[in-house]
Amino acid sequence: MTREDRLPRRRRRRRWPLVLGIVLVVLVVLAIVVDRVALFITEDAMAGEIKKQGFPAKPDVTIEGFPFLTQVASRHFDDVRLKAKNIPAGPLNVTRLDARATDVKLNSDYQSGTLGHVTGDAFVGFGDLSKAGGSELSLEADGPDKVKAKVGAFGVDATAIASVTKEGNNIHVRALSAEGLDLSDLGNDLDFTVPVGGLPLGMRFDSLTVTSSGVLLRVSGSHVVFSQ
Repeated sequence: MTREDRLPRRRRRRRWPLVLGIVLVVLVVLAIVVDRVALFITEDAMAGEIKKQGFPAKPDVTIEGFPFLTQVASRHFDDVRLKAKNIPAGPLNVTRLDARATDVKLNSDYQSGTLGHVTGDAFVGFGDLSKAGGSELSLEADGPDKVKAKVGAFGVDATAIASVTKEGNNIHVRALSAEGLDLSDLGNDLDFTVPVGGLPLGMRFDSLTVTSSGVLLRVSGSHVVFSQ
């Protein structure tokens, strides 16, 4: 057999590694697609079950980590993120809630489970805080634990400063000063207490910080059961 007769056979043999590589790439892509589809379905199902734990609407649920199917097999998730809006918390309206759940375990039915620990931030706008406290003043931030407002009495316009603190399970706004006015002249507009209650997932109110547009509540919970 001449050298020319052997060349085409070598070329045909060299195609097998290429074909094998293409097959492997296709299989990897399919595995990733299946993993992502399963993730989407599980996130939606988990959001539907978590909604029943005090959310007015289905929250956005994101399960972190890759690959996902290995987490499903173990029924254990290390990092689940929750986002929700407009949540009633007693007389307050929580504009948004951003939370993280860790050590999440599913039961064998895959439709119930436990959130081992939950931490998050619940934001309350100044307008909602003032309304819940029965005040008609427009509040602005004045540092991490104070607010200010324009006030007037007896023809005198002034800027009043009030502290914003956590007292038990309440947000307490208390007037500290008012330029040229006695604090008693302000009435209850800058002296009120608002209870924080009925947070979803049984979360508790731990601390607060005044931000540029409202009050940020640090919330947490543990061993939160969710089920149908």
